[in-house]
This record gives sequence, C-alpha cells and structure tokens, in this order.
Amino acid sequence: MSDIIKDALKERIKQHEGYRLDTYIDTLGFKTGGYGHKMLPGEEPPKDKEGWDKIFDEDFDKAWNLMEKFCAENNLDLPAKAKGIICEMIFQMGFAGVSKFKNMIRYLKDGNFPDAANEMMRSRWYKQTPNRSRALSMEMRNV
Repeated sequence: MSDIIKDALKERIKQHEGYRLDTYIDTLGFKTGGYGHKMLPGEEPPKDKEGWDKIFDEDFDKAWNLMEKFCAENNLDLPAKAKGIICEMIFQMGFAGVSKFKNMIRYLKDGNFPDAANEMMRSRWYKQTPNRSRALSMEMRNV
C-alpha cells in the first residue's frame, strides 16, 4: 500500500481519536492520552505533542501489522480501502476485538462489502462509538 494511502489513513484515525496532551480515563475505564493511546502499566505519558506523535506512529504500525495478520489468518484478500478500515478498527478495539466480528469476516471472505458493513453496524462497537462506526461502515459498504 502506498505511503499516500497510509498517511491519509493516519490522518483519519487521528481525527476519529482526537488529541489530548494530558491523560484521562476513557469510557471503558482505561488511562488514555494522545491519540487514543491506552497507557500500559508503568508507562509514563509524554510531556509534549512530539512524544505523543511518536507513540501514535508506533501504535499505527502495530495496528497495521495486526491488520495484515488478521487478513492472513482469515484468508482475506481485501482491497486497500477495506484494509484501511480493518486497520482502524484494530487501532481502536485491538486484534481480539475485531476477531469477534465473525459474520463480518465471513462476508469479507465472500467480497460482500455491503453485508460486512451491516454486521459492523449490528455490533456493540456501533453502540459505543456510533459516529466512528457509522462512518467506517459506510466506507465499507462502498468498497
């Protein structure tokens, strides 16, 4: 995938996550900061945006690699746009969270992107973050 597409994906994730210099407790009770970075035990938050940007790049690379693993483990040959959507879902929910979308995965295997999008909208994720999940579902519908 081209760097231009990855850069656009990074910007979309940043927009959906928002940015906070100071840490806060997220809706699930986790200490979080920067662009939605869940603080790990013993991890010290950066003091400036440059530090959070570095963590974001690391988090993005991890999500990207997990998306590739997700596609390989589920025998998914997806277009770049769908890979970006899965990457963002993994960035937000983690590999294990996205792996629970069994019906979505089944539809993705069949190349049935509209029904995959419907499954995204039938999830607890949709109820927890409706704006983001709706936006990504609509993108998946149009892959």
